[in-house]
Formats: sequence, structure tokens, C-alpha cells
Amino acid sequence: MHWGQIKTLLILSFLILDIYLFMQFLEKKEVADIGVIEHEPSTIEEQLNGESITIKELPDQEYEETYISLKQHLFTKDELKGLSNVPKQESFILNQNMVVSILDKAIALPSKKTDENMDDFLTSFAYYGEEYTFWERNEEKNVLVYFQNKLDRTIYYNDKGIILVFLNDDNEATHYIQTMLGEEETVAEKRKLITPMRAIETLYNANALFAGDEITRVNIGFHTRVPFESDVQVFVPIWKITVNEDHNYFVNAIEGFIFSTDEEEFFDEVTTTMMKRLDIQKGQNKKLEEILQDIEVRKGIR
Repeated sequence: MHWGQIKTLLILSFLILDIYLFMQFLEKKEVADIGVIEHEPSTIEEQLNGESITIKELPDQEYEETYISLKQHLFTKDELKGLSNVPKQESFILNQNMVVSILDKAIALPSKKTDENMDDFLTSFAYYGEEYTFWERNEEKNVLVYFQNKLDRTIYYNDKGIILVFLNDDNEATHYIQTMLGEEETVAEKRKLITPMRAIETLYNANALFAGDEITRVNIGFHTRVPFESDVQVFVPIWKITVNEDHNYFVNAIEGFIFSTDEEEFFDEVTTTMMKRLDIQKGQNKKLEEILQDIEVRKGIR
């Protein structure tokens, strides 16, 4: 065989080898690309579906809200006397911003304890009762908790806008303690809120949702942005997300973080503050001392 022919064969052999190696490279690249595509981040809807986390219903409109600032309402005796739509009761104003009221006749709870019925129950005897929304019944202490509303939104977990209704062993309201927030002021321009699905995604990423959970309600409300000891409070819009009908999460609807709220801790702090106020005033009236003792018994102090 002549050298020229050998040279040609070698060139063809190397060319075939190069083509083969190139084809192998393309094949591997295609497999790698498919792998990348297959591992692209899935949407939150897909992630929820993959863990059988269901959503009952979501608000379908866009919301624009802003921070609001509220001062604590100062009560007066003349003001309370002018509220004629409440039954007879003996009321005491402590430090101008807390009302302690004892009903002349105990009022029985409604037989059907729907949220609407519980709201109507409060309205039937409490000052400005229509401005509050039923939150929960603390079974251990036998106390009903109501949060105040502003701008048609509930303000969650603020001790300056709350009513505690104390029940006797017959499930009757005997007395209540009330604080109230005054007129609102906006402190910034309105902004678009994060979507409810984005708030749910925040919970999912924080491992707050588990396989099989059902998101049963999503509502908008307000939450204390930063708690202040002063009378002025600043509130931020939040998404309240209820999971499995019984667990609530609160996601800042502007900044997107989760508020950490311990219901028992909040209740304990509120009642402790009320006890301190009552302790200061107990020497002025025997009934205030009796209410203080009642709270101490409910909290296991006595």
C-alpha cells in the first residue's frame, strides 16, 4: 500500500472518530439539558398539590392597603351613660382607657355558637360591642375573647383593642373588661399587598404547612407592626391564614414575613395587665377587688 493511501485512511479514521466523539458529546449534553429542565423549580401550586395541601377558597381581587396609626380611646362617664342600647350594668373606668363592667343580670350564651351569633351576643350588652369580632373562647379560663375592628378589618392581638367576657359555670356572661382604639390615621401611601398565594408560599417555605393540610380561610386584617407602650399604635395589613379550621397564621401583607403569635402568652399578658390595674383600684371599691380575685382564681393564682 502506498504511503498516500495509508495517510488518507488515517485521516478518514480520525475524522470518523471525531464525528463519533462529537455525537457522544451531543448525546450527553441533551441528557444533561433534559435533567436541568426536569429539575426546574416547580410552582407553589405544584408543590402544594404534590403534598395534597388543598385550598378551600382564596380572595380573587387585588388589595391596596397601608399602615394605620391609632391612639387609644379615652372613656368618660358621660359617654358611657349616653349609650342607651346596653342593659343595666355597673361600670368603672380605670386610667381613662379601660372599662370594667358588671352586668346586673347574667346573660346566657347563644345555643348555636356561630361567629355571627357570638358577635350579636356581645353587641347585646357591651359598650360599642358592634365594633368587635369574636375571636375565641379560652376554655381553661372560661373567658370569651373579642378583637376590635377598624376599616372593616379585625385588629389581631392588641391589648388596647380587646374585650374579655367572663363566664360563670352556667355559661352566662357576668362581667367584662374592655379597651378600645380610637380614630385611625394612615401613615403612608397605599401599596399593593402580596397575593394570598404568596403568603401561603411563605408559610410553605417556613415548613408551617404539612402534607394533607387544608387551608380553610384566608382573610385580610391588621396586626401590630411593632408593639409600643405608648397610646399610639402602628398596624400593618396582614393575611390571616387558617389551616384545618383551627390553626391561624399571620403573614405581613406588605413585607411578607410571618408574625410569631402565642395565644396563651398573649392572654396571660393581657390578663396580667388588667390585674395590675385592678390591684391599684381595688381599695376604692369592693366589686373591683372581687373581679381581681376572680381573675386570680381563673389563672390559678388563688
